[in-house]
Amino acid sequence: MASCGGVCKWLVEFLSKQKGKKQDCLAETLDRCMRVLNNEIETDEDVYSPVDIIGGLRNRRWYISAEEQDAHEMFHVITQTLDEETAKYPGVVSLFDADSIQGTDHQVNENAITRTLSPLPALPHREMEHPFRGLLASQLECIKCQYRNPVRYDHFDSLSLSFPQKLWGTKSLEDLMLHYISAETVSNVECPGCGKVKQRSKETARMPLPRSTFKKQLTIGKLPQCLCIHIQRTTWLDNGLPFKTSDFISFPEILHMDDYVYCRNTTNKASRNGLVGGKHQPFFRPASGNLFNTGSSAPVNLLRTLNYDQRTSHSGLFLQQNQIPNLHSDVNHNGPEHTHSELTYKLSTVVVHQGDVMSGHFITYRKSPKTVKKERIRDKWLCCSDHNVRHVTVEEVLSSQAYMLIYERQ
Repeated sequence: MASCGGVCKWLVEFLSKQKGKKQDCLAETLDRCMRVLNNEIETDEDVYSPVDIIGGLRNRRWYISAEEQDAHEMFHVITQTLDEETAKYPGVVSLFDADSIQGTDHQVNENAITRTLSPLPALPHREMEHPFRGLLASQLECIKCQYRNPVRYDHFDSLSLSFPQKLWGTKSLEDLMLHYISAETVSNVECPGCGKVKQRSKETARMPLPRSTFKKQLTIGKLPQCLCIHIQRTTWLDNGLPFKTSDFISFPEILHMDDYVYCRNTTNKASRNGLVGGKHQPFFRPASGNLFNTGSSAPVNLLRTLNYDQRTSHSGLFLQQNQIPNLHSDVNHNGPEHTHSELTYKLSTVVVHQGDVMSGHFITYRKSPKTVKKERIRDKWLCCSDHNVRHVTVEEVLSSQAYMLIYERQ
């Protein structure tokens, strides 16, 4: 993470907003470690051990044993802890304080109510999301009646890519990414559209909805500042034993995400309601008439409530109808007309696992930091293996057997 300028900058900005508050947080420990690794803080020790980070995680009730040595799991432990530190939860109010219970601890928006018509409780607010936080966009469409569910957003800190079973020969990161967002079918799903098409009467209204087969499309709904990609190299044999896949995956130094993001196509009226992923054709056909135009979806309303998108106004939970350009489509978090440069990432870190599925050792290729004299060594890479650090060429980095890749938006 130290080779990502966006991460270091985010830590500084986050800690600057915490002045006057208790500074006992993982972000502070992580920032101090980053400064040492980037030669911004001089230490007397020739070899620096970030043991304070492990201790800080254990103080936050993470159980980390001596055998817990997976880099990807540790990455998620760190990002989840940072996510918890950025969330501001409402204070606990005494049950004897009736005025407070009826007042500030609930949402004031009149549309934000539960099924019992009572106000929703106040939810945590995040001032600054960490730079690895992104959103996945998924949508389902019925094969029979073309009923299309609203776009569902789920947050992610890293993308875990698996090996396509039918892919032989040379494999690339593009192959794994296209496999990740490839369309698939989901069977035995209740379809409200098929129920409406059959014009269900009042007598049959209580009957279960008819089930159908749906198409499912997955794209990236919101790109993070720093993109972490995890390559799943552990597979299982027919006898249930784990096995490490050692196939080489080629990856570029400059990564273009145009073909994998969700965007609303505003130029083609026939497909602007569908998920569009770069060079791929629109996956969904538009619904005819106003049969399924039910406004903004519940998952997106919940998404806005949880403030996953910081551009959402804090004046209320839901956008007004006149603020929604297309009632059936959802917010395009990647921008209405994104440029090519906004979807371009540059490689900053490669994590490699040496060994088999039961044991091994992690090494890291990272961009060289500034020297002690604050001089930047341009386009120089370091190979870090515990206390052994050496200069390497970019060709060696790109030919490594990657386990984790970290790209940063340019």
